[in-house]
Amino acid sequence: MSKINKILNLYLLHNYSESVQKEFADWLDSPQDREQKEDSLFQEWESISVRPGKMDTRSSYEAVVSRIERKESMVRRANLASLFLRVAAVIVVCVAVVAAVKVMVARTPNVEWNEVSTQRGENRIVELADGSVIYLAPSSRLIYPNEFTDNVRRVYLSGEAYADIAKDEMHRFIVSAEQVDVIVHGTQFNIRSYESNSEVEVMLLEGSIDMQTKNQKQNRVVRMRPGDLFKLDKMSGRLSCETISADIFDDDPRARNLTFINSRLGDIAVQLERMFNVRIVIDNSSLADERYYSAFVNNESLDRILSTLEHNGNFDYQWRGGEIHLYKK
Repeated sequence: MSKINKILNLYLLHNYSESVQKEFADWLDSPQDREQKEDSLFQEWESISVRPGKMDTRSSYEAVVSRIERKESMVRRANLASLFLRVAAVIVVCVAVVAAVKVMVARTPNVEWNEVSTQRGENRIVELADGSVIYLAPSSRLIYPNEFTDNVRRVYLSGEAYADIAKDEMHRFIVSAEQVDVIVHGTQFNIRSYESNSEVEVMLLEGSIDMQTKNQKQNRVVRMRPGDLFKLDKMSGRLSCETISADIFDDDPRARNLTFINSRLGDIAVQLERMFNVRIVIDNSSLADERYYSAFVNNESLDRILSTLEHNGNFDYQWRGGEIHLYKK
């Protein structure tokens, strides 16, 4: 057993002192020994759910994490090399979330943690104890405390959310997602961080935030300005930025607003599946990588959205046996 395996073993069995909790979480998130950590996490993954519990809350943590990181698109990927890399990334994220949640709960033993989720086609509003409001998009999950008692207000997100965060200069607010932390200074922003998407997107509407990347070979922190849209490619770690008008988000965030800024058609299709609870099949792999710019803010129907994308793009679509197929013109 390697040194990293032994470290993971001790941690996942809760066989360690409280003084090393923070150090472990920081080490797991760092780019140091990334490949070795991924190999070790593969070995640990199969045994996590069957080990005997060493603490009262262990099973609940694992249940929460297994629900957060649903692998929606794994069955669609035919390329085995890509599949392997995606699974590796998911494992790192899942165990990192376990570690992070354990650290937070250990720090706040008297605080109750809540989980809210949405199904396909469903939106929900979550009001936090500090007055902040989170608008959850379809197929999303949020873990948050019933009260904030630490110096940092932190919540955990898988999926997409529009956030209106109450300003509190003494207690910064952090949204922890799959590969980024969004450090908030009292503001409005949108974050899209689905496990099945190829990119993480953060759009700042008002105020100021820092976006910190995680689990990359070179972690970065960028200060965002209103109108900035940052995209993080989860496979390459490439970070790109575009500036757009925040006016497209001015309508009610609970409405079916969709904004695609230089977005892959493959990610757009999955987003439409979540919103309209349909099945969309892209018949050509190269078509899935084509990029589109579109904004839909008038509660457009699925057919109207697809017709607009079809008109501006390189594909046609057709309903076949209850599914929508996209194919090259």
